[in-house]
Amino acid sequence: MCGILVNAGNVGKDKFIQALNLQAHRGPDSFGYDKIDNVSFGHRRLSIIDLNECSNQPMHNYNNRYTIVFNGEIYNYKEIRQELQDLGYIFKTDGDTEVILNAYEAFGARALDKFIGMFAFVLYDNLNKEFFIARDRLGVKPLFYTINDDGISFSSEIKSILFLDNSKRQLNLRAVSSYFSYRYPINNESFFEGIEVFPAAHWMRIDSNGNRTIEKYWDFRDKIYLQKEDRGEQFYIDELKELMTSSVKYRMVSDVPVGAYLSGGVDSSVTTYELAKLNKNVVNTFTIGFAEEGYNEFSYSKIVSELCNTNHKEILLDEKNYFDSMSDLIKIKDAPLGVPNEVPLYLMSKELKKDVTVVLSGEGADEIFAGYSRLFSSSEDFNQMKDTTIDKKSELYTKLINKYGESFPKTEIEHFLGLYQYCSSSFKSKLFHKRINSDKIEKELNEVFLAVFEKLDDESYLNKMLYCFEKIHLPGLLNRLDTTTMAASVEGRVPFVDHRLIEFAFSMPNHYKLKWNEDEVALESKLGSEMAENQNTPKYILKKAYENILPNEILYRKKMGFPVPLNTWFGNDFKDLAFNKIINGYLVQNDIIDKDFFIQLINNYEANGSKEDIGMKIWMILNMELFLSEYF
Repeated sequence: MCGILVNAGNVGKDKFIQALNLQAHRGPDSFGYDKIDNVSFGHRRLSIIDLNECSNQPMHNYNNRYTIVFNGEIYNYKEIRQELQDLGYIFKTDGDTEVILNAYEAFGARALDKFIGMFAFVLYDNLNKEFFIARDRLGVKPLFYTINDDGISFSSEIKSILFLDNSKRQLNLRAVSSYFSYRYPINNESFFEGIEVFPAAHWMRIDSNGNRTIEKYWDFRDKIYLQKEDRGEQFYIDELKELMTSSVKYRMVSDVPVGAYLSGGVDSSVTTYELAKLNKNVVNTFTIGFAEEGYNEFSYSKIVSELCNTNHKEILLDEKNYFDSMSDLIKIKDAPLGVPNEVPLYLMSKELKKDVTVVLSGEGADEIFAGYSRLFSSSEDFNQMKDTTIDKKSELYTKLINKYGESFPKTEIEHFLGLYQYCSSSFKSKLFHKRINSDKIEKELNEVFLAVFEKLDDESYLNKMLYCFEKIHLPGLLNRLDTTTMAASVEGRVPFVDHRLIEFAFSMPNHYKLKWNEDEVALESKLGSEMAENQNTPKYILKKAYENILPNEILYRKKMGFPVPLNTWFGNDFKDLAFNKIINGYLVQNDIIDKDFFIQLINNYEANGSKEDIGMKIWMILNMELFLSEYF
């Protein structure tokens, strides 16, 4: 919805406003500034709910005790507003920001439990001179912060913090290593030492003496024990459809037009169906693809568009407009791009801004319904490796050795990371310059995953995988969506990231998520990944719930993702661009990557084409180079 900036320090008004306006794309509709005590508050508004000026921020409550800057939406604000009115509160606006202020006065930190929505806000108590900061349960809306002897800063984007304090431009090598393995910095870190990501589902209080209290206010781990009570397929279908309808309905709360991404995959198709069903007017939907064969899903999105009677737009990209936009998006994100489809999402957001200001997206379904079938199905491989009676002359044993090596992963976390890491530890040890202690960094990163696994110590391996994806994988996707939409002054909303839906999904037995066909499963001769989407059905309960609504060619086609024809382009000018940028750039000149190994990587690409997905690795190195050259 907006961009926020708060600074408690000795920053002048002009410099603060310059820093705030670096986020103008997040809020082109209005600008707000106030200073109370030694605290500067800034807000750039994208008007979504209550378009009147009276809902501009910074906002004060009725007695001027509390001041807030808020980014996001509280979808159920009308219900909370009514509850507060019943308690005697009087409202001057029709929006959700004033609801947060009054709810905090009425209920304190417990107000967060009432909110259905996405939010990041900083609230200041002018009487007690203390801050209350909070972020939504899953981290849909971003919030970065730094606290040091020179002061405190909170911001929707890192660039504003950097502008206020240029000393923060110190590269975080853990984040660099994390990027190559996981596509973004995990563990609430950023690429800048001293600038952190405010953790999702937490609130922080900073008193007048600078003492900090931080607490988690929500988790879904306690719902997993409910899986022991199987309530039957029909119960879960009925409950899922009811929650999906409710989630989409809440995300239609807006005083501006709402549309949807429509790739023709299961998640976007379900979202589009629910949106069209609930909307009185024709819904605008959008899809994007490339001219190269096999790199667009236009035929599938057209099927759903015609079924739901949407006003559908197809956006076609080529190599030139893709690479022209990479650097622009890196500057907006303050980070290298994590996946190639961020550029298409950004360009699609710029196009759809002509018709809508709010867009619904399907992120989050794979994480709660076991949609990454090849990875989740591989949990069966680990079970086979633990079987001491396995015939070492069998076909299965040979396949296990070929995939995992003769020693086999000894623990679940070792097996999981071997599957989940994009660039392996061994690859990174060759990529990074010898001056970098890559083994130490790798151990620190691995401990983040181990800590998540240990929270579910008594649960199944598949539950640990799913929990880990929700906690560590999903934040990267949500950051990608926020960046690519807000860069075009569009608000992205994610129905599958409704906390009620997540609690429900984790209470559901896993055989309703990843459904195995017991008549065909042949674990004695096949790896789990070989059987993915052949002998099992990922996201089974979601597909089953909409089986009589959406056609089977949409529901049961194999997962495609969002492909970008990198390997085709690497045969053209892009390879030379990557080589020249990197060989003469920051990474090599500052001894972050090994020059000889990179040259070997390029040569291997020329010799082997797309073998081992070398094109994607070079793309990631180029992204890191473009980012570092811009910021350091």
